[in-house]
Amino acid sequence: MKYKTNSLVKFNLKKVPNSTKPFQIFLVVVYKGKRLRHYIGKRIEEKNWLPLKHRAKSQYSNATTLNAFLDKLAYYTEDEYNKYLVEGEVVNLDKLKEKINDFLNREDSVNIITHFKEYIEVSKNSKKPNTIKSYQTTLSHLEDFVKDTNYTLAYNSINNSFHEVYVDYLLNNMKLANSTIAKDVKKLKTFLNWATEKGYNKNTTYLKFKNVSNEGQIFFLTWDELMHLNNYDLSVNDRLRKVRDVFCFGCFTGMRFSDIMNLKHENIKDDYIFITTIKTNTPNAIPLNQYSRTIYQKYEGKKGNVFEDITNQKFNEYLKELGRYVKLNSQVQLVKYKGGIREEKMVDKSEILSSHIARKTFITNALAKGMKTEVIMDITTHKDYKVFKRYFKVVDEHKKSEMDKVFG
Repeated sequence: MKYKTNSLVKFNLKKVPNSTKPFQIFLVVVYKGKRLRHYIGKRIEEKNWLPLKHRAKSQYSNATTLNAFLDKLAYYTEDEYNKYLVEGEVVNLDKLKEKINDFLNREDSVNIITHFKEYIEVSKNSKKPNTIKSYQTTLSHLEDFVKDTNYTLAYNSINNSFHEVYVDYLLNNMKLANSTIAKDVKKLKTFLNWATEKGYNKNTTYLKFKNVSNEGQIFFLTWDELMHLNNYDLSVNDRLRKVRDVFCFGCFTGMRFSDIMNLKHENIKDDYIFITTIKTNTPNAIPLNQYSRTIYQKYEGKKGNVFEDITNQKFNEYLKELGRYVKLNSQVQLVKYKGGIREEKMVDKSEILSSHIARKTFITNALAKGMKTEVIMDITTHKDYKVFKRYFKVVDEHKKSEMDKVFG
């Protein structure tokens, strides 16, 4: 329902001479000669505004949404105003202003969640399904945060105080580790970048948000462990044999799990694997070696993709079972940081096996055996040397461990 423009609540523009920005929209209420004039957090160019009707012109691209919002705010303000009159009280413009702020903050909270959902929808055309899933997780965290804390979420309230409260919630209520929180805040900042470009948000304090993300551990199979797994007799367990073949193929090629699952026989020619990676959309040629070639030859005559399709979640579940089956039980230290607290425990290597470890195993063993860095980076399509150089420390520690083992 449209609000009558000759009623109590008016909307005017604050005109600033020589300004290139759209003008601010102010709500105006007059009571017994006193005037409440309050900025409502919206802007519009003067050419798109009807001053006599106090609304946006119908030709304005966002007119329907903006005018509906102004009507809703006007009705709310008049209702609150009339409550004073019905109860026989003097209209308190300061308290009325507080009521208006409550309304604006509630609306912004709804808008941010709605805008985040809009961002996820438009991103489905350009981002991978797993990336979309991670944004949906961040949105869920934000919704839970608002619900559990009753935080008044508005674009203009996303400041350093919000950052501290939100991180505290993720840490203590959601029990997330520092690295996960850092990724969550990064996703939120990406959404806010989009919202700013769309004109939904004018507050850029979020750009200063920083989170400590402790460097993740690199777990891998040593060459002896890899050979033990690759040569283990699994003839009595065909399910685990297939899981072993996929994992070891990643260990010998450096390919990501998604690319291995997508691998077709026509991708393999003249002893090379020719693919365009799913994650980075990078064309790549990976030479087969004696180990990856032997694994591929087991599946060479089959129709469809080289390996049977399996979800990453189910694959990781079977991989841990495989690790226990072949007794990959050397102990590794698992370290997590929650806030300033370091949590650590010793676990069997089989318990931390995942599809990602295949790629890490390839890089670590290739470095240890002397393959040139630029060759490994080309095979694995690593572009950031800062990320890659973490493996040097791991390899150096591994060499020292082997030296001590042999010579004491």
